[in-house]
Amino acid sequence: MTIANINEHGENMSETEVQDQGVSENSSGRRLQTARQRALVAMVKSRDFITVADMAAHFGVSEMTIRRDLKALERDGSLERAHGGAVLPEAEPLGAEQPFRDRQVKNLDGKRKIVRAAAGFIRQHEMIGLDVGTTTLMLAREIVGFPNLRAATNSLRIAMTLADSLVSVFVPTGQVRPLEMSITGGRAIRELGNYRFDKTFLGLSAVDETGLYDFSIEDTEVKQAFAAQSNQVIALVDSSKFGKTSTVRLGGLEMLDVMITDAPPPQSLARALKQARVELVIAGDEGR
Repeated sequence: MTIANINEHGENMSETEVQDQGVSENSSGRRLQTARQRALVAMVKSRDFITVADMAAHFGVSEMTIRRDLKALERDGSLERAHGGAVLPEAEPLGAEQPFRDRQVKNLDGKRKIVRAAAGFIRQHEMIGLDVGTTTLMLAREIVGFPNLRAATNSLRIAMTLADSLVSVFVPTGQVRPLEMSITGGRAIRELGNYRFDKTFLGLSAVDETGLYDFSIEDTEVKQAFAAQSNQVIALVDSSKFGKTSTVRLGGLEMLDVMITDAPPPQSLARALKQARVELVIAGDEGR
């Protein structure tokens, strides 16, 4: 089977180009896809499905090497392994909310970079808001040793994490949403209105140039309450959430002051963030 070399723009590439392009890195030093991996994605896009054997023969590498490439591409959401080859991932329904435990392990390295950068924004004696989410939970674990800090959260997981720490934690009353273990409802929203936060850290399920999105109306209302009472709103958004939407729009990009992520966003989103005057922080291996 003969397959043309195709780059990420759908253009033909010579074997030399494929071999010589090497590994790309962004400004933070984060390892991106190799030239071969980018070519693999383009090949699958052009053919819908391609086998491991055909890919190995085409690139002159072992099937084990191709499987390692496919594993990396599946991990970042570019491809899915199937039936001895690879296919493009199916788009999830807008309302499909994955279980919390599944989301906890998604893009874990990226989330670690994000929370290290986020922790750098926090100062002693501040009052912060911590919204429900997998990345905000990781941030809570990062700050357990911070002295002279107060935090309010509607996440029972975060509250339990901070309960036996140096951080003073405040939890509103309301109804528990089991899937997220979050406290929601009108009473929780009213209680948050009695606080003033130096900073609030928000988790999101999706973001694109049209705005910020989440799965749940109940959680979205609490996110809005946190943001309304905050001097600075900081979104913690790993790159798997770029260019996507979900069922509930939280607000426009202008709701944010800062977005911390692990990789550069698509150009259209980067332009929209700049237009909305949102500070974009690309977290590196050592944090901010």
